[in-house]
Amino acid sequence: MNRAFAWFGLLMLAVLLYRPGEASANSLFEHQQTTVPEGQTIDDVYVIGNDAEISGHATGAVVVINGSLHLASTARVDGVVVVIGGRISQDPGSALGDDIYHFSLDTATQNSLFTGGGLAAGVWAVELAGSLLLLLIPITVRFIGGRRAADAIRRQAELPWRRRLYLGAVSGVILAAFSVLCVVTLIGIPLLIVVAAILAAAMVMGLTILSYQLGGLLKESLIPTEWIRLTAGALFISAGINIPLVGWLAFLFLTLLSLGSLTQWLFTLRRRKSLFKQG
Repeated sequence: MNRAFAWFGLLMLAVLLYRPGEASANSLFEHQQTTVPEGQTIDDVYVIGNDAEISGHATGAVVVINGSLHLASTARVDGVVVVIGGRISQDPGSALGDDIYHFSLDTATQNSLFTGGGLAAGVWAVELAGSLLLLLIPITVRFIGGRRAADAIRRQAELPWRRRLYLGAVSGVILAAFSVLCVVTLIGIPLLIVVAAILAAAMVMGLTILSYQLGGLLKESLIPTEWIRLTAGALFISAGINIPLVGWLAFLFLTLLSLGSLTQWLFTLRRRKSLFKQG
């Protein structure tokens, strides 16, 4: 049955492609050298993997992939000419109707393609690694910190986010001014390591707290444990940061909120130490 359908399909294709009065079929699909002699009229020419020579009349498109095209002086092409991976040679007297599109895959082009593909793959790999890092950091902090980390996360999450944003903006301006001062004086450049460590600690803390808060927006039936809550919140953050344009705003919001959470935690820790000394 399948063989009968196959033969029937080939027969119908031959009927559709055949027109009396033309020297050949409408389209020539060849994997070897193709020649349209002078005086012959065809519709389209498609050549893959070899050269083509047109001396007759092509009323449609002429497409050559991974081969070269030669247009003789008697050639006439009414449609578009597309050559990919080869050369085009045209003798005086040949007539073309539409545009010519020539894509030559020479060494420079191949290098450009490989370079562009490598850069795209590199950017994709960095984005993937960043997304996985955003997902693993809150879970790792909760796993290593245990119950004490869980209690600290809950306390910080209960604080107003506007206050944390304000403290983060102030802390960010101070750190930026301090960094500029270190660069200008040159002697303080090693102190930039301290600034980087502060930013890293702030981002870890802020990411964990924000993941806990965002995960809490789901229904309680969907978040039976804190682990699922942190994971869901981290997925929200990772998805938001990967959105074009919006991701930069989300990253800025996360940075300010993280700096504010760290600053608030330092104030709380200092207040507790002062009360402990007084007691």
